[in-house]
Amino acid sequence: MSPQDAPPNRIHLIAHAGSAIKDVKRFGFSDAAALFAEVRRCLPEPYKLTGSPRFLEVDTDEKKAGRRDDAARVKDLQAAIDDPRTLAIVAANGGAYFSRILPDIDFSSLEKRRAPLWALGFSEMTTLVNIIASYACGRGLYWLCPNYMAWKIKPREAARKAHAEFWENLPDILSGQKPANLDYVDLSPIRGKLVSGVAKDGPVRIVGGCLSVFTAMLTGKLGRGVTPKNRWLAMEDINEPPYRIDRYLASLKIAGWFESIAGILIGDFHTGHDNQQQAVLELLKFHLPRVRKLPIVTTSCFGHTWPIVAVPINRTLRMTVRGKNVEIAN
Repeated sequence: MSPQDAPPNRIHLIAHAGSAIKDVKRFGFSDAAALFAEVRRCLPEPYKLTGSPRFLEVDTDEKKAGRRDDAARVKDLQAAIDDPRTLAIVAANGGAYFSRILPDIDFSSLEKRRAPLWALGFSEMTTLVNIIASYACGRGLYWLCPNYMAWKIKPREAARKAHAEFWENLPDILSGQKPANLDYVDLSPIRGKLVSGVAKDGPVRIVGGCLSVFTAMLTGKLGRGVTPKNRWLAMEDINEPPYRIDRYLASLKIAGWFESIAGILIGDFHTGHDNQQQAVLELLKFHLPRVRKLPIVTTSCFGHTWPIVAVPINRTLRMTVRGKNVEIAN
């Protein structure tokens, strides 16, 4: 059996954006190599972990362009995308300085790929999740980066258990199974409130993610592969004041997205302890076409929040509407 025909069994772990040094320490691992060893221990056979601990331990300097290893990151990610044995690319953490290397990635191998390739993560991972999900073989899951649990679950022992639970059950989750007895991993449907327009029961497809990151790829070759037509646009962000959110919405308006989408899913928007969701709704009044009454659903389970529900990107989901209550699930 050739590598092209063998079932993919490699999970590639990346620290594509910010440094994961603080995450490693918060979990209580001695170093990134110890974290990698734990992930390998948790993954069931026949799944294999690929990746390099050095990407988790890289230093970032805001005054020196953040990261200095662009060429190495491109090479690492390109190899994972091109390898037919790669089942999933998982972002360990979020951060920044990733969007700038996307033009250097060649996604053409996905056009001939036979088996599914998953991309998992949120925040700075928005671009990669949407781009990979735009291919027939691609599967995007806008969901937690596993290191995020180090900051959202206390005490440390519980965070370590949650981290292990994620990796132990990830293969089953990717295969469409819903493991029983999950204590930390949330596989609940998306639940929200219809606050504008009319929504009906039926199939939906969602694209989007972190608004500031998503709008950075709207123009050019990469953005053209992510179509707004008949899609629901999901948006969320963190620490973005309303005037900056207004600019991102203007980018969508200028690009013609609001003329093509089927609806809008607004997730968590907060700066500090301030909930900005209402501000986003007010801003949208100045950007949405007056001739189209787009349905808008708000939810608190999507975005930089806890717990985070998994949002499959560009896959057919089922929307159920009961009055103002909306549920979206596989």
